[in-house]
Amino acid sequence: MLKAGIFIPELLGNLGQSPVTRVYPFVESVVPEGFRGTPRLRPGACIGCKACVRDCTAEAIEIEQLPPDPNAPPPEPGKKNVGKKFKMILYLDRCVHCARCADVCPKDAIWLDEEFEVASFTRDALRLEME
Repeated sequence: MLKAGIFIPELLGNLGQSPVTRVYPFVESVVPEGFRGTPRLRPGACIGCKACVRDCTAEAIEIEQLPPDPNAPPPEPGKKNVGKKFKMILYLDRCVHCARCADVCPKDAIWLDEEFEVASFTRDALRLEME
């Protein structure tokens, strides 16, 4: 059986201190350095190698080639992937924010932002398409 008197010194010691918890969302939180947020795509840099798809342990990434733009000039012969455009489909409900996709991308086409408020009421809202 515990005696209530042993808690009084702890209670009195904490009365003059400020709360440890934050007043989020009323006070903006600062994202710490090294935070791994949501993967994002730099559209012009993607070459469609799908290294990110291959190495994503959560199977949260798909890369699709977009149809060619009919108004674009024809590509120069001998240049690979010139004029080809790709889009990344990211399933945030699967993503574990490990940053492996950004690490393996040979062209630095994937980067991680500082967004941490990714909760949603539907799974459809957690499907991001980036072109």
